[in-house]
Amino acid sequence: MGNLFESANTIQEKRAILKSLSKPLQELAKCDAIDSVNDGLKSLYRQEGHTTLKTMRQWNGEGKRVKKGERALCLWGRPKQTTQDKNNTEASQSDDDQSLNFYPICFVFSNLQIQ
Repeated sequence: MGNLFESANTIQEKRAILKSLSKPLQELAKCDAIDSVNDGLKSLYRQEGHTTLKTMRQWNGEGKRVKKGERALCLWGRPKQTTQDKNNTEASQSDDDQSLNFYPICFVFSNLQIQ
């Protein structure tokens, strides 16, 4: 299987891959089979040998370096509150100050990707 994100060149492609991986995990999280979608993603990565996941800053803080050319694995970041733009559709104009959760992507590297 390898790193599923190697072929993705844009953030939109990475987000699409992450969404497709997360879809079945959302159902498992709703049924309390897993704690969260990120826990499910981590277990998928663990099956490939990626046992320890950290950001580049965390690895660098430990004195480790990510190997040149390695592509990050993706997890969901903490949700951020956003409000819809007022220039959107008429339906959004009827709901003033409708807040949304935006989930950013968190880029992590594994123990297999460091030196």
